[in-house]
Amino acid sequence: MVKISVIVPVYNVSEYLEDALSGLLNQTFHDFEAICVNDGSKDNSLEILNEFAKKDSRIKVIDKENGGCGSARNRALDAASGEYIYFFDPDDYIAPNAFEELYENITSNDSDLVIFKIAWFMEGEPVNYKKPMFNFDEIFTDVDFNNFTFTFRDVKRYVLNVAFAPWSKLYRKEFLDKYDDFRFDLGVAFDDVPFHVKSMLRATKISFAPDFYYHYRYANPNSVNNTSSNGIDIMKIVDIVEGFLKSEGYFDELEKEFYEFKVRQIFMYMLSSHSEEYFRLAQEKLLEVKEFDVPEDLIQRYYWAINANSFKEYELNVKVDGYQKRVNKLSKENKSLKKEIKKNKKINDELLSSKSWKITKPLRKMNIFK
Repeated sequence: MVKISVIVPVYNVSEYLEDALSGLLNQTFHDFEAICVNDGSKDNSLEILNEFAKKDSRIKVIDKENGGCGSARNRALDAASGEYIYFFDPDDYIAPNAFEELYENITSNDSDLVIFKIAWFMEGEPVNYKKPMFNFDEIFTDVDFNNFTFTFRDVKRYVLNVAFAPWSKLYRKEFLDKYDDFRFDLGVAFDDVPFHVKSMLRATKISFAPDFYYHYRYANPNSVNNTSSNGIDIMKIVDIVEGFLKSEGYFDELEKEFYEFKVRQIFMYMLSSHSEEYFRLAQEKLLEVKEFDVPEDLIQRYYWAINANSFKEYELNVKVDGYQKRVNKLSKENKSLKKEIKKNKKINDELLSSKSWKITKPLRKMNIFK
C-alpha cells in the first residue's frame, strides 16, 4: 500500500501533460502512485502517459472510452490503493512540497480531509494569490494548524458557497470508503459539487494547511467552467444537492446557505448560456426562492430575471445597467480630474505670482535654468 493515490483524469491535455506529470514526480514526498485515466483522448495524451509509465513505476495508466471527468475519477478511485486520495487536473500544477506537508497535516490531525489555498494563473501573467478560496486562517487565528481540526458547523458558508474542486483537498481513503455514494455523478457537468458538499458535511474532523499548494489555470478554454453549453447542467446539480441535503437531514440547518448557492450558481451561467431554454429553466428555479433569501448583490438581477418576458429582455437590462455603472464611474473620474486640474491651476497661479518667480525672470531669459 502506498501512502497517497493521486487521481489524474486525462482528456486532450497533451499541451500541458508533460509539465504536469514532471511536477508530480518531482514532489519531495515519494510514496505515492499516480493513477492516470485516459478518458478517450483524441490527441497524443495516451502516448505521453505510456512514456512516463515506462520511466517511473509510480505512473499507472488506465485507458478507457470517453465518459467524462467524473467517470475517469470513479475508475481511478476503484483502482486506488493509497491510504489517502488526491485529485489532480493535468492542466494545472502543484507545489513540490505539497504532498509532504499535506500528509504531515492530515496524519498529525487524524482528520478526514485537509483543505488548502488556491492560487490562480494564466500564461505570461503573475500568479494571483488574492482569491485563496479557503482562508480559514482568518477565521481561526493564533492556532497551530498541524494540531487543529473543525467541522462544517464552524465554516458553514464554505459548504455551498466557495470552491468545490476536489483538488483543493487531500482525503483519507477510509473516510471515503465508509459511504457507498462517494463517487462523482455521471452524465452531468460540475459533478465535483455534490462530492464536495458530501465530504464537508460528513467529515468529523477537517483540518487546514494555510498555504497555496495548488495553481489553477483559469484560462483553459476546454475547462468545464469555461464551456457555456455546460451551464444548463447546473440546474441538475442544484437539484442533486438539494435532494442530498433533505435526505440526510441537513437542509433546515443550511437553508440560508443553500438558497444563496442556488441563486449564485444559476446567475453564474445566465448570460454566457445565450439560451432561451436556460433562461426559462432559470426562471422556474428562481421563482422557488423567496426574495429575502436572495443575496443583496443579486437582488436586482433576480427581479429582472423573474419579470422578464425573454432572455433578450433580461440581457438588455443587464447591459443597460452595466453601461450606466460605467457612465457613473467615468463621471466620478471626470469630477476627480477636474478637481485635480483646479488644484494644479491654483498651484501654478501661486507660483507665477510669487516673488521668486519674478526675481528669476531675468535669469530665465538668459537661459540659465534651461
